[in-house]
Amino acid sequence: MRYAETGEVHLDFHRTINGTFTWLRERYGQEFVDDLVRRTALDVYRSIHEDLKAGDPDQWLEHQRHFLSREGGEYELHRDGDEVRLEVHRCPAIAYLESRGIPIDEGFCHATVVLNEALAEGGPFTATTEVLGGGRCRQTLRRRAG
Repeated sequence: MRYAETGEVHLDFHRTINGTFTWLRERYGQEFVDDLVRRTALDVYRSIHEDLKAGDPDQWLEHQRHFLSREGGEYELHRDGDEVRLEVHRCPAIAYLESRGIPIDEGFCHATVVLNEALAEGGPFTATTEVLGGGRCRQTLRRRAG
């Protein structure tokens, strides 16, 4: 897997991303932030995007598993035929920000929605991300009918 850092975990990365989203949205608007996240999906996570376009969700799954486990997240992964579902019960990013009393940017979880949709773009999967609140979400990749 390409995206599998093994060095020290720096959870302050989440503080930086959170603050950056706020700063960018206040100056340039939500559409600008969404475009930045979309470009990140297509450029930085290019190999995940290419695998999803080819119909293979394994790298996306391994990426999620690696980082959620590495950062102490609580989650379940489910594969059922044409559907892959990630249920996050405790997001390590949200938990870290909350533990430090840092207000969570209103677009923080929305970025995951945009990222997953962009990663699935042009391929056989639809991506839905349900933000459930409290650091919980349900991310689903489902093969399109047909």
